[in-house]
Amino acid sequence: MRFYAACLASYNAGVLHGAWIDASDDVAEMQLEVNAMLRASPFPNVTVTHPVTGAAVASAEEWAIHDSEGLGNIAEYAGLAAIAERVKLAEVADDIGIPLSVVLEVKDDNVSNDVESFIRENYQGQYDSWTDFAEKFTDETDGLSGVPEHLRSYIDFERMGNDWRISGDYHHVEQDGSLFVFWNH
Repeated sequence: MRFYAACLASYNAGVLHGAWIDASDDVAEMQLEVNAMLRASPFPNVTVTHPVTGAAVASAEEWAIHDSEGLGNIAEYAGLAAIAERVKLAEVADDIGIPLSVVLEVKDDNVSNDVESFIRENYQGQYDSWTDFAEKFTDETDGLSGVPEHLRSYIDFERMGNDWRISGDYHHVEQDGSLFVFWNH
């Protein structure tokens, strides 16, 4: 994962100047790289103190995110804290085996203040439909153990899945023909 930090003083002067920066969960580390790119700007507009030498050096001061890879859709002025959060959420998505876009949609839905914990603790799986979820969940929890075999074909998993969808007990994300289900409690 990385992003392109563009110098806005250069951009406003009609010159593309910036740097691809590896995304990290360390905001300070990314800030050092952005600052180095700004100090190398062909259109400096401020004076800053160099972090190593302590000398006053010319630098540009404003920057924006003009592109990214592996971070999903991130706003131009999202800032480094937002990138660090995306890196952590991408690790969660990778650990669980779901697309980052699903994790970001859960985050955007504001289901929890701690999105990482919510996802790790409440993810129920990926399914083809609510019917598929109801059938697999019932099977995995041995929910049919007391039902005689000759009556099992009469169970309406489609209706059960629909009831679960509207119950409020589950949060879900539908993407690319898949249903990602999270327990809401």
